[in-house]
Formats: sequence, C-alpha cells, structure tokens
Amino acid sequence: MKKPITAAALVAALSIAATAAMAGTLTNVSVTLSDSRVSQPTDVTIRYTTATDLDTPSQNTNLLMAEFGGLTFTNGDCAGDATVKIDGVALLPGQLDICSFWGGKSVQFRIAPGEIVPAGSNVEITIDKARVTTTATAGSYATVGLRTTRDNDNPVVDTPVTQPTYFIGTPPPAPVPTLTEWAMILLTAALGGFAALSIHMRRRTV
Repeated sequence: MKKPITAAALVAALSIAATAAMAGTLTNVSVTLSDSRVSQPTDVTIRYTTATDLDTPSQNTNLLMAEFGGLTFTNGDCAGDATVKIDGVALLPGQLDICSFWGGKSVQFRIAPGEIVPAGSNVEITIDKARVTTTATAGSYATVGLRTTRDNDNPVVDTPVTQPTYFIGTPPPAPVPTLTEWAMILLTAALGGFAALSIHMRRRTV
C-alpha cells in the first residue's frame, strides 16, 4: 500500500514543479495610487509586461487576479469603473468576459474567449476611485498573488518575482522655501544700501 501512495505523491510533486517551471515572469510591475493618504478614495493603476501568450480560447484566461493589501474595494462587477489597456489601446467591454471585485480586496479581469494578448504586451489597468478606499492605518502595503492564470488558478501563467509595494500614509509637509547663501548676501547688501540711503536723505532734509 505504501508504494502507490509514494508514487501518487511523486506524480503530484512533479506536476507542481512542471507548472512552476512553465510559469513566466511578469516584469515592469507597479501599483500606483492617485491619493496615498489614509482613508481616502483613490484611483489604482496596475502596470506590468506579460511574458507568456494569453491565447487559449478553450480555457478561461485571466489577465489579472490579485489581492490588494491596504485597500478596500466595493464588491461586484466593475460597471465601467475600470479600464484595461494593452499596449496603450483600451479593451472594449465585449473583450472582457469578467471584471469584478470581491472579498473587499481582490480583483479579477478575464479576457473573453478568442481574445489574444501576446507575450511582451504592456498591460495597464486603472480602477476608479469610486470603487477603492485606502486603509486608515498608515504603512507599506503589497499585493498578494498578483498573476495571470488559466482556469482561475490552475495553472498560473505569469507572476512577478516579487509582489509590488506601495505606501499609504500622511505625506510629508511641503518644504519651506529658503534663500541660498549668495541670495542672503545680496539681500543683506541691498537692505544695507537702502538703510544708508534713507539715513542720508533724512540728514539732507534736516
């Protein structure tokens, strides 16, 4: 009985290893917030470059699945509150099969069957601030499991080497304008000259 169990475990391990080996690497990955202050509505822009063709009409192909730390999404279909661009060209509503938020922090963008996103495509997804609010707790946050997939999660197609991070918090105070050393010298000289001229004019008047 032990041999079949061992063999099954070996097959499963090899399958997992093969899936990992087949997965490509998302590059140029970033998450940008239009307003990084705490407890604020914010646009969220996700950018990345694909490494593998997304072109399998027989399977459900997700252009993006991810969970976002530090952000709260209004659950439901996107309803026009998100735009997707491939190499600068916006996808039409019919080219997306699923565009939704769930669990308050997860997103899914699935391309329609027959749509093709070639390897090396620059993807830009912007989610409108009407659907997103930053956390009340300042700090550094990151995505969890940002990836492209087929059939939801099996197998993962592309994933970044490290998940993108972003900071949420009160921005530092604006710097107070100051004068350079030479500007201070010139200002002092000008004030001194003005004072000397004022004294000279008073003496002439007297």
